[in-house]
Amino acid sequence: MFADQAPCITPVHRAEIAAQDLAIALARYNIPADVHVLWPDQAQVSVYFGLLVHTSGYRYWWIVAPSSAERRKPLWTYADDTATAARRLAEHYRELRTRPVEELLLYGQLLADVILENVDVAPV
Repeated sequence: MFADQAPCITPVHRAEIAAQDLAIALARYNIPADVHVLWPDQAQVSVYFGLLVHTSGYRYWWIVAPSSAERRKPLWTYADDTATAARRLAEHYRELRTRPVEELLLYGQLLADVILENVDVAPV
């Protein structure tokens, strides 16, 4: 590569960089998060039971398990920037930590679910 050329950022790099940025921003809220790149143009950030964030590098989106008190359906939500995503995820994280894990496992999206939905598995 020549000194006057900018490095090429591929979709996989863009998604992974955005996911890493989100994990760093969540750490500022004392929220641990794991980054996973499962597809060439998408990365996932596992935040908590039932709280899995997807990113293409341009936007973040996630599903929040339904709350019997507030809503009966899962909440699909998104953010266009890292700071907004981290702030909103911190709010969801605090709320989810007050709920029984069994409820979150029943209604939330897990990393394992996403992997199994998108991987060809031969029957045994």
